Amino acid sequence: MEAVRVYADIHGLSPEAFAEIRQSMPFDQVVYKDRILAVDFEGHYIEVEPFLEAVARLMDADGWGKLDYIDQIDYALTRYVITKGSYTTKEVLVDNVVEGMNQEAGV
Repeated sequence: MEAVRVYADIHGLSPEAFAEIRQSMPFDQVVYKDRILAVDFEGHYIEVEPFLEAVARLMDADGWGKLDYIDQIDYALTRYVITKGSYTTKEVLVDNVVEGMNQEAGV
């Protein structure tokens, strides 16, 4: 099992901002199209805060996004909400997320 999973959708990044962020982002594979950056990462522990700071600094004034960092070893999820100039952090119980997904799927 991989140590962490990271999922993100970030809206409002210009091609120039993406080019700058791309040089230092801790993710191997991302999709960037139409000013939207999508991240889907599974692997070793990584530090995402420097990436988030760069995104918040470079995104459009009306840009927004979220990044979920799932620690599969400690069974913890940290949700980052990104806006122009800053981001916030919220710890989410993984069981609550899984239960909500199961209810949506009718399990």
